[in-house]
Parts: sequence; structure tokens; C-alpha cells
Amino acid sequence: MRKPLLTLLAALVLVACNESLEDRAEREAREYTARYCPTPVVNNSRTDSVAFDKATKTYTYYCTLTGEYDSAEFIAQYGGELNSRLAQTIADDASIEKLKAAEFSFRFVIHSEKAPEKVLYERTITAKEYNNPPKPTATPAF
Repeated sequence: MRKPLLTLLAALVLVACNESLEDRAEREAREYTARYCPTPVVNNSRTDSVAFDKATKTYTYYCTLTGEYDSAEFIAQYGGELNSRLAQTIADDASIEKLKAAEFSFRFVIHSEKAPEKVLYERTITAKEYNNPPKPTATPAF
């Protein structure tokens, strides 16, 4: 009698310890930011932090553009291309399949390095968009 009771208790403890997908996403975003951010600058951009909003199921990437990409003119010229590439990148990323299956959204807030309070680009990519991404057309090295 004692052995089955202990087995049941152990199983209940293990089930109780499981995180929801939203709790895990929130924890992993916080841990990624603490461990890696800000990331090194690559192709004139860096990731400053990552956050997750459980209420809206949205991952938010806060980034900064540097160098020649750090301008409203650059975003005006290539913003449509950036939309397409971000949606395609999400669509192709096998490491986030569970998040995509749960229809999480991915938001990008990109600031200027020269004027950090200035938002150059802000976009939320929904499941509808990353499940049917438009094809990129221009060829800037994002």
C-alpha cells in the first residue's frame, strides 16, 4: 500500500512542477536577456532585450540599428523588405515550432543608436503572417 501511494505522490509532484508554455516563454525570455543581451552588433543591428507578454502571447525583441542602417530613410526604403524577412525567418525557425503551433506573436521594436529614444521600426508578426510569409524582394544584408 505504501509503495503505490509514494508512486502516485511522486507523479503528482512531477505534474505540478510542469510549466505552462507561457510561463516557460516568459522565463526563457528573461534568462536570454540576462545572459546574452545586449548581443554583439551583426549587420548593423543588435538585440538589447527580449520580453514575453503572457496576456497577449507575444514575444518582443527590442533591438538597435547602428551605422548605415540607423536612419528613418533606411527603414522607409527597406521596411517592407524587413517585414517579409522577419516573417520568413520566423516561419523557417524550427526551434520555435511549439510557439508557432500555439500561435504566439513576435513583435520587433527597433531603436536608433544615435537617438535611443527614437523608434525606427515597430511591427508585430502574427501567426497568419508567419504561416504565409511574403517572399523578400530586395537584397539588403539584414
